[in-house]
Amino acid sequence: MSSSVFALIIGIDQYKSSKIWNLSSCIDDAFNVKRWLTDDLHVPRDHICTLLDGKATQAAIEDAFMSHLVNNPAIETGDSIVIYFAGHGSNTVAPDGWRNGNPLHVETLCPYDHGTRVREGRVAGITDWSMQAMLSELSEAKGDNITLILDCCFSPARSRLGAARKSTRWTPSSHKITADDLYTGLWRGALGRKVSPEGHGFYQKATSSHVTILACDQGERAMEDKEGGRFTRALLEAKDTKSFHRTSYGQLVGDLFIHGESQHPVCVGKNKKRILFGGTPFTPDTRFVPAASAEKGVIRISAGAIHGVVEGTEFSLHEHNVRGSLNPAIATLQATSVHPTWCLSKIKTAVEAPVAEGWARVTRWNNRIPFKVHLKRTCTSFKRWWQLRQELPGKQQRDATPGGCTIMRVTKAEQADLSVQPHDTYLTIERKDPLVADNCPPVIHAETHDAADDVQVLDAAANFHLHLHRRNSQVPLGERVSMELRRLDAETWAPTGANLLADGRATLAHDDGALYALTLSNRTDVDLWPYLFWMDATGYAIRPVYQPAPGAAGPPLPRGGALTIGTGRVGSEALAFRLGHDEPANSCFLKLFLSTAYAPMHLVEQAPLMCAPPQADPAVVAPAAEASGMPRKELWDTMMACVTIVRE
Repeated sequence: MSSSVFALIIGIDQYKSSKIWNLSSCIDDAFNVKRWLTDDLHVPRDHICTLLDGKATQAAIEDAFMSHLVNNPAIETGDSIVIYFAGHGSNTVAPDGWRNGNPLHVETLCPYDHGTRVREGRVAGITDWSMQAMLSELSEAKGDNITLILDCCFSPARSRLGAARKSTRWTPSSHKITADDLYTGLWRGALGRKVSPEGHGFYQKATSSHVTILACDQGERAMEDKEGGRFTRALLEAKDTKSFHRTSYGQLVGDLFIHGESQHPVCVGKNKKRILFGGTPFTPDTRFVPAASAEKGVIRISAGAIHGVVEGTEFSLHEHNVRGSLNPAIATLQATSVHPTWCLSKIKTAVEAPVAEGWARVTRWNNRIPFKVHLKRTCTSFKRWWQLRQELPGKQQRDATPGGCTIMRVTKAEQADLSVQPHDTYLTIERKDPLVADNCPPVIHAETHDAADDVQVLDAAANFHLHLHRRNSQVPLGERVSMELRRLDAETWAPTGANLLADGRATLAHDDGALYALTLSNRTDVDLWPYLFWMDATGYAIRPVYQPAPGAAGPPLPRGGALTIGTGRVGSEALAFRLGHDEPANSCFLKLFLSTAYAPMHLVEQAPLMCAPPQADPAVVAPAAEASGMPRKELWDTMMACVTIVRE
């Protein structure tokens, strides 16, 4: 699931008018805010519209506001919308009748072309009245989970400017901007909207459409230096000291500390007591599993052999499982006793006293056979090749990369599971693993921008390889569980025809309208919990097809019984196999995990390359591990089928 956060980010250093002092770090701030959204809050890049310098004219900002936000069909009511502006602010005398005749001055955000002449007059900027009308319109269309962040100022005490003038994000208004210019540049529909008298300019206290965070109070300066806007820097530093999923707008702004200046950020709006961004980005992270103290120095973790845990698997222990929010490790753990659906671990190191209940994340799978990678060198991408080479362990090392898998760099392509060739903006991947190479496109390309992106791709490939090849060597269920794949009747949705799987393989003719169901038959003497995953090697995605509800009355696959996945009911959606545009053929793998005890399997999931991490059910927010007792004897096993789609 993608993050339901959308953003419009504006940064202006260089202004078109020679009479406006240029700034030096607004664009850097814009990029840093964007990096926070993409890297920490996992906002997809296409959810963010960025306008910089010459691209940030008043018309361009207003057009992007409409196209990217108001009229964006991807934004649903309640999604979080963030508008960030770094540049000059200004103010001017209010003309007669302005905003019901109440204010003495007009506060404005200065776009790139502020004060320049256009056909209708001069560009007067985006006034506080206009912005209030714009955000009211956006709120009516998309809900009130809107945050306006302004790193600029509007009325600094001029006696205090002095030499700091060039470091202040404020410019005096041009005397050439007339009342007609202000009214001409006013947002359509603003004249018909009333503005509350509680507050002045952008400091409106009673707005219910949005929350505004401003870099400083009225009469103060919004300062910048070579490291960026001091407000924006303090805002981004706060993510490393606060758990944002528990922090309201008011709490965040009240605790911000601006280095070296009398600059006090302000938060206004009726909803300032809400959690930041309405809590929307702060969702459960499936990489975390419940953990609880079993006895002194021993932690029981709800992940076992069925998830890929082995003796020596290492975990970090955390207080919560919410992504995008500060969550430092409070201990490191190592699995010592592994059971089918859980394990016991000892505490290796502790930063502080471990909590009685918490969340564990795999930091090192301890896969016995490392995932081997060969790096192809090219003259045009030597720097990227060298940077990636430095990130990967050599033949004598067995360190895990950030994804947790043990990856080893090898010198010859024939020794590797994967051979990669870095380029400036992408990675060429040649698969050497016969199971993948013989059934899927042997060469694919992944979008990457630096060595860190390259390592993420290799982590995804290694994790995919780990789960694709995992099996229980004891095969406790033998061949007493079977899978049958049949096409569904288009009208009755009943499985029809013969079983399309033979020896774990099926070849299907491409048909956009075809739907299929998978029937599992249990001939063992135990009731089973089945978990079915779709493994797509094209993007290294591992997606759940069927996972039983934790509150089910009993195992869905009873002894001597059968279960059909693809009935069309909730939780049993039909299967569809598609080819990409002009793709002649491709394959995917259906991986079935079976256990005699219920085990949440979110840990196995993996999003496609360059996408956000998968999200768990937002209702799952508290640990549920069993802390003591002797559980009954458990079994687990796996099965796999390869489905090939061919365009005829």
